[in-house]
Amino acid sequence: YAIYSLNLWTVQRSSWLDWRDNDVEVGALFHAAESTFLVIDGSSVVTLTGCKMGSTGLSVSLLSQADAGYRFVAGCLMVAGRVLTTAAELELNGITNVTTVAACGECTKDGDCFAPLTTVAIDCKCQCAAGGHGDVCVPAPVPAGPPSTTLPPPPPVGECISDMVYPEVAQSVGSGLSWLCYRNVTFSGGGMSLTVLIGAMTGDVANVTFDGCTWRDGAVLVLLGNAHSAVGSLSIVVTGNTFSDALLSPEGVFPPHTNITISGNRFTVTRLISRSGLGLRKPSCVVM
Repeated sequence: YAIYSLNLWTVQRSSWLDWRDNDVEVGALFHAAESTFLVIDGSSVVTLTGCKMGSTGLSVSLLSQADAGYRFVAGCLMVAGRVLTTAAELELNGITNVTTVAACGECTKDGDCFAPLTTVAIDCKCQCAAGGHGDVCVPAPVPAGPPSTTLPPPPPVGECISDMVYPEVAQSVGSGLSWLCYRNVTFSGGGMSLTVLIGAMTGDVANVTFDGCTWRDGAVLVLLGNAHSAVGSLSIVVTGNTFSDALLSPEGVFPPHTNITISGNRFTVTRLISRSGLGLRKPSCVVM
């Protein structure tokens, strides 16, 4: 499941809970630990549209309690390969008490704007009443987003990304590559997580190198193994790095013919950063 509700979830005081365009593939969208899931007051809105899932996962009604005047817009949901288009189909899947059934590809004030603070929607553009903010008239000012982040492109075979401060991002790398190298690069911050997707690398021989890099202030290097990787053999070298309140985390199962060398690194740890474990398949080797 994608969304786990441990306790009662209340939407109130001119609030908007918007589930939109999420893809859970064959999984369940919701899991509710209690019989009462979602409560909404008369000034608020819940929308559930455009999602794909194997099932809703609901054994009870999604909307457990609602005050007069509430809005619950749902529709255009693909469940187990079938699009739910009517209120009756939604109810069969635990989505009851819907005030508006949303149609696929249709823009409406109720489905695409925060309706209580929207006067009208024209050509998929919401026109806000007093108190509405942003493109969809939400009930609170929309803060400016972070500046755009420019990430370096993958290095050519035989070369490295070198001598730079890496942006603080959560990024996955390695897909479609047989060579990945970082030299004298600084990674820092609790939002910095670099995941090497071993299972997505290609080639008879794949090489991953981190040489002389600095990891600090919560940054994490994840070497994510996959036993079904298509590479013929795999070499991972992490050497001369400094990890200061940062983490090197091999995870998952690595394919046959894997050599992992972790040497000459310095680790300084003053707090715990937990991750899951490591599995290897023979014949493989880890050197530390």
